[in-house]
Amino acid sequence: MLSRGLLVFESNHTDHLSGWSITRYQRVLAATYFLLLAVWSAGIAFNGAPDESTHFFFLEYLKTFHSLPGATEPAQAFTGTISGYTWQRGEFWYHGLPFPHVIGALATSYGLGWMLPGELGYLAARCFNWILGAVFICALFRIAHRAGMPKKAAALAALVIALIPQVSFVFSYFNSDAFGLMSVALLISALLGFLKAPSKLAALCLGGAIGLMLLAKLYLLPALVFVVVMLVAHHLWGGKSLRRHLPTMVIVAAIVSVPMLLITFMKYGEISGISGQIDFVALHKNNPAAGFGTCYIGCSGHLFNMENVLPWLSLTLTSYFSTTGWMSIFLPSTYYMGAALLFILLVTAAMIQTARVYSRDNRRIFLLNYLLPLVMILGLFPSIILLSLVASQNSLPQPQGRYLFVTIPFLTLLIAFATMSHARAKNSASSARDVRSSRFHLKWLVVVVAWMAWTNMVAWNENTLSSKNIQKSAIGKTVTDAVLASGAGSSSSTGALSAAQLTERLSITNGEFFIKTPFGQSAAAGTIDEVRKTSDGWLLRGWSVPPATDGSPEYVIAVEAGMSSVQSG
Repeated sequence: MLSRGLLVFESNHTDHLSGWSITRYQRVLAATYFLLLAVWSAGIAFNGAPDESTHFFFLEYLKTFHSLPGATEPAQAFTGTISGYTWQRGEFWYHGLPFPHVIGALATSYGLGWMLPGELGYLAARCFNWILGAVFICALFRIAHRAGMPKKAAALAALVIALIPQVSFVFSYFNSDAFGLMSVALLISALLGFLKAPSKLAALCLGGAIGLMLLAKLYLLPALVFVVVMLVAHHLWGGKSLRRHLPTMVIVAAIVSVPMLLITFMKYGEISGISGQIDFVALHKNNPAAGFGTCYIGCSGHLFNMENVLPWLSLTLTSYFSTTGWMSIFLPSTYYMGAALLFILLVTAAMIQTARVYSRDNRRIFLLNYLLPLVMILGLFPSIILLSLVASQNSLPQPQGRYLFVTIPFLTLLIAFATMSHARAKNSASSARDVRSSRFHLKWLVVVVAWMAWTNMVAWNENTLSSKNIQKSAIGKTVTDAVLASGAGSSSSTGALSAAQLTERLSITNGEFFIKTPFGQSAAAGTIDEVRKTSDGWLLRGWSVPPATDGSPEYVIAVEAGMSSVQSG
């Protein structure tokens, strides 16, 4: 027979009976990752990550008025009770999306908010995403184990994926991407469990996971295509009758998803959130600095305009691995090179190992359990990149790795492919080879986990010590208060920097601290998209283009009622 087979066959590897149970592995992974995410979150100021305030507006409005905000809200300046943040009249926010993450954050803000000082109340809302992260890493463990990896190796594989800096970053602040990423992992885990042992309980779990996926963003839905293809293929050619479980899956999926989808549609007239994206594009469409209409495909007689495609692709792939802050904080280039090398080695090993398990006597099983899922997983990357390029060409250039997030849980399956054994006969010689192979793969996984943990720590360090976070995050406030309490920030006869000025000018490069001293500043150039008078004052929206960025838009500037705010974009 074939060796450890994805989805169907039992693992050839042996888990020692004296080792930890599956439940204990998941508890340890969940607790460890939850604490890691809490530390990440403590180093991020409120709205110190993409679009946090746009999601928080929904939460704050719901908690204050006990009703859903209309698409035209806020109709007047509104200050949230959780974050203390003020949204001005007409300020942009994403509407028309299902909002399970908002309901979850509302629950944790009520349940945990009393434990935190008022200025840190936003951490209680973020806590829901930490819980999603704990669920996510447990789902990764189950994916790896159900795909045939031993428990210890499965735990290491889950850590490899969960320690990707961008993944930890996404789960540490309030956003909807974390819910979608968790849903994809649950979906794959439930699919493997169902295909291994089709039962009513397994069908119920898979139906629930499908329901959660229907509440996620559109760019995560390719995971559902994978599930449908695998179910149809195993029903038609896998010798399994899965039709009798279909009603259970459909009913459970409907129970989980339909109520919120109906509420969203009745309130906003859609369930995709596209109208919010259209509003965002319209806001910046006429601004040359925004790059609307940048051509990537079919330009000037060329299929691809590589001058535009390569920078877009570079930022997309770097932000898939680690780009924190408002997509402005990067790791040293060596880390991205290391990640690219690991990915290439992973794909190569998965393809080689898949080819080695081929057997003419079991061609149908090989196609169903190995070749079909591998081809679909690898096909996700170019297809999503191509669709994202088309979307950028027809709207605003937004090269963001989050559009590839649907592939992240599938990396666990690639690890399972890359580490599977290929013995075709069970005898003493093959068992010995299998043990040696398992030890070899385990050592490699330990090395990769160690590197990922170090990279994760470096990314956290860079993000936490950024100027905004070191001033306003939970960790930054603690440091600043300690400096003030010690008297180190007090003025002397010759004059000294205040604590706020110190943290503003403090930076770290290659492990060394630097303080920036103003020498001379050029006036920032830019454009204004919108100017209108409101009852509260003048509203200006636009881009500023500092000369040091060589004409690249760096900040969105909004001024209302004499108050200004600057956000990197």
